[in-house]
Amino acid sequence: MPSLSTIRASNAAFRSAYRPTALFVGGTSGCGQGTAQAFARATQGRAHILICGRNRQAAERIFESFPKHPESKYEFVEYDVTLMKNVSKAAEEVKHKIGEADSQKTTLNYLVLSQGILTMNGFDPTSEGIDKKMALHFYSRWKFVDELLPLLEQASSDGEEARMMSILDPGASGEIDTADFGLKKTFTLSKAAEQARLYNDNFVAEYSSRHPGISFIHNYPGWVNTDGISRNMPWYLKPVVGPLSRLGARSLEDCGEYMASGLFNPAYRAGGFYLNQNGEPIAKNKLNVDDLEVRKRLVEHYTKEVAF
Repeated sequence: MPSLSTIRASNAAFRSAYRPTALFVGGTSGCGQGTAQAFARATQGRAHILICGRNRQAAERIFESFPKHPESKYEFVEYDVTLMKNVSKAAEEVKHKIGEADSQKTTLNYLVLSQGILTMNGFDPTSEGIDKKMALHFYSRWKFVDELLPLLEQASSDGEEARMMSILDPGASGEIDTADFGLKKTFTLSKAAEQARLYNDNFVAEYSSRHPGISFIHNYPGWVNTDGISRNMPWYLKPVVGPLSRLGARSLEDCGEYMASGLFNPAYRAGGFYLNQNGEPIAKNKLNVDDLEVRKRLVEHYTKEVAF
């Protein structure tokens, strides 16, 4: 395991011949916030960083923590991304802001997706019929990828970095339930967690095979000290869950450094990667991504589900 000091030094050594553009969806709290802040530190503020989320005040506070540089540009895109139609709108706004910031630039270099929710609720559909937990942990993430893929492809074609990262938990041991994609009939909290992990694993495999010039990463953040752990818990669990969540947990800052290392490590520049909380590849025998027919059916299901 690389030490934190080694990871920090490696991130701090990052240099770019151009001002990179990065979008952090879910970057107003938790691991997404930590990763955005680590990215800003590594670029020394010479970056165009966009954060997409629901909390503008939180985003403004995070921007204030970023280093300042003559080329710094920090922008917030406000949407509830449990809805696929909002993902499309958010992506259009992101494209507009990128073009507005630099009329010569039509590229996105880094797309980091960490939106999520920890809840004890059962199947809880949005107005589009997708469970909110599944919408955040899988559908909206890859909808963003689809909407912004041309900008990532252009970055790759221009010789720039083009990396996508989904922060969740790779290496689920189960199998995809092909009889109930989306879990509208057999939803349980544990099954939703497992299937979202499997869906992300398989999409990394599928998309990296289709777009070999782009890096697709599924990254596990580990146990992190974040308010999000208890935010959506029943009131009677919060006094217990909050303190317990801090035992042995990494700080947001430390987690962010390890997550950001996947964005800068030259070993992960193009292809599909599955990383643990220390930024290292997980064992291939932990992955269940090789059934091409299952992958095909999952993509078909996803395509229909997000078509709003």
